[in-house]
Amino acid sequence: MRSFRSSAHGAILIALTLVLAACGSGVGDDDGDSGSDGNGGGEPIASQMILGGPPECPERPFCLPGLEETYGLEFESFQPLDVGGPQTVNALRNGRIDIGLLFSTSSAIVANDFVVLEDDQGLQQAENITPVVREEVLDDTIQSSLDAVSAALTTDNITELNGRVEIDGEDPGDVAADFIESEGIAPDGSGSGDLTVGAVAFAENQIVAEMYAQVLEEAGYSVDRQIDLRSREILYPAIESGEVDIAPEYVGTLVLFLDPEAEGGSDPEAIRSELEPLLQEDGIALLESSEANDTNAFAVTQETADEFGISSLSDLADPAE
Repeated sequence: MRSFRSSAHGAILIALTLVLAACGSGVGDDDGDSGSDGNGGGEPIASQMILGGPPECPERPFCLPGLEETYGLEFESFQPLDVGGPQTVNALRNGRIDIGLLFSTSSAIVANDFVVLEDDQGLQQAENITPVVREEVLDDTIQSSLDAVSAALTTDNITELNGRVEIDGEDPGDVAADFIESEGIAPDGSGSGDLTVGAVAFAENQIVAEMYAQVLEEAGYSVDRQIDLRSREILYPAIESGEVDIAPEYVGTLVLFLDPEAEGGSDPEAIRSELEPLLQEDGIALLESSEANDTNAFAVTQETADEFGISSLSDLADPAE
C-alpha cells in the first residue's frame, strides 16, 4: 500500500549499486543470517522464512497482520528495513531475508530477477495510477489528453520507464517525452491558460507528471511543474488550495488518506466508487485510471522460488518438503 512510501523509489538507484555483491540463495546462508535451510519437516514454508519490510509492517493491515489473517502465514522472524528501498533490495539479494516487501513497479525486481509472489487472495489494495484534476480548471481537452496517457500506461511499461530513471539515471522529462512519442499520444483538441502539475519526488510519480505536463503543453496550455514535493500530505492540500491543478495519484492509498475507514480493496472500480465522492467534496475530479498498478509486492529470489516451488502467497502456507 502506498502509504508506506514517501520517496522510496528514488532510493532504488542507490540500491542497485549495492546489490552487485554476491547473491545468496535467500535460504540457508553459511553465516546463519537467513535461518532457512529448506529442510521443512512438514512445517509451513513461511515458518522457515525471514520477512523483511518497513518498520511499521507488524502493525499494517496489508503487511504482517494481513498475511496472517488472509493467508494464515507466520514467519520465522521479521526484519525491519526500509520502505521498499535499498536496504530491502540488498537484504533480499544477499540472503539476509528470504522474502521482502517491495512495490510492483520497482525496477529492482527486473534488475535482480526477483520473483513477485501472486497475491492470489487479494490482500493488497489496488493502486492504479490515475490523474486527479481541480474541477475549476478541468475541460474536455484536459480530460481527453490525460485519459490518453492513462490508456497507454501498464504495469510493465511503467516499470521499464522507472528503470531508465532509477538505474540508468535518465531525466524523467526525457523518459516521458520518449514514451509520448513512441505511443503516439497526442492532445485531443486545444486549450489555453496556465496550469500547474504536481508530483511527489520519486521517479514514477515524476515521470507520469511529466507526461501530463508535456501533452498539455502540446495542446496549448502553459504548464508549471511542482514535481519535487515531499509527500501526499503536502501535495493534496496544494491541490485543494489551487497551488497545484493536476497530479498523478494512486487510488487505494488516496481513498484511505481521505477516509481511513474506507473499505478499499483489490478492485479498482470499487475503490473509485468510494473515492469519487470524497474528491468531489474538495472540488477535485478523478479521471480515467490506468492499467498500471503500483501496489505492495512480496518478492523472493529466483533461487528461493525454485527451491520451494512457490509462485503465490498461498504457496507459503504449504508444508516444506
